[in-house]
Amino acid sequence: MRARHIDARVIDITRVEGGAQVEFEGLAPERYDLVFDARGFPRELHPEQHIDISFIPTNTAVIRRCPAIVKEEQDGPVLRHTYTRAVARPHGWIFIIPLTVHTSYGYIFNRDLSSLAEVESDFDAFLETDGVSEFEHRAVIPFPNFVHRHIYDGAVARIGNAATFMEPLEATAIVSAQFQIGMVLQMRLNRAVEYLERDAPVVNRFLVNNMLCYGLFVGWHYSCGSKYDSKFWHHARDQAWPRHRKAADPEVVDCAALRRFDDMIQLMNRPVIDKSDWNRMCAVPLTSYCQLSQGLGC
Repeated sequence: MRARHIDARVIDITRVEGGAQVEFEGLAPERYDLVFDARGFPRELHPEQHIDISFIPTNTAVIRRCPAIVKEEQDGPVLRHTYTRAVARPHGWIFIIPLTVHTSYGYIFNRDLSSLAEVESDFDAFLETDGVSEFEHRAVIPFPNFVHRHIYDGAVARIGNAATFMEPLEATAIVSAQFQIGMVLQMRLNRAVEYLERDAPVVNRFLVNNMLCYGLFVGWHYSCGSKYDSKFWHHARDQAWPRHRKAADPEVVDCAALRRFDDMIQLMNRPVIDKSDWNRMCAVPLTSYCQLSQGLGC
């Protein structure tokens, strides 16, 4: 097996007869039979290309780098949390990810509802209660929540944030990228090339369906509320979440994600769930739906 590294900025990737063409900055374009597009999420959403899933009510992240929780010279017991946490706050929520050399904190919020100053102030207050006395400002990142309508077209396979982006409450990014790459390679390496044109729409529909199911689970999680009676949490339940039926309408998205999600909610609300249904999935297993709803009291 051989590889060739091209050190150049990719300007555009388009499907052409027999494959895909990659346009480079300062270099001649090249053609390939399969291209994985991992250029990140778009600057703007276009209805003909993207499914807007803004029923997920967040669109901005403030990232801070804080000292490591676990020290290399630690001899005694570790008295602080060393696992990833997600903590609800008035303007959204904060993730805390302990890494080997630092701890990453991120405040996820909606910039249309809360000002950056309000979020920064609440972030400061949280860090103080969390025992963090110093931190480094890393970034303020605006983002869209979307699913690309054409994750895979037979020649271009969009993966990661180019295929879909939804804020990180359920930590779906890595598993989604693995799923997208694995599905495309499984079909390309194990199916005869004459089936490509027929296979591609089926694979694409399967991937879009799965990503939308993730999005519906995340949006529903927000709609279940938190301990805060704030503008953000009211918006999540009363304004953002009611949009999900229109956004995921099967006639609009050409997949059955909404029906699958509705089936899971109905199943979860049964007085008794039959054992044969315990392993049912809609992006995540039935147990995740039940744990979330019972934990939040909804």
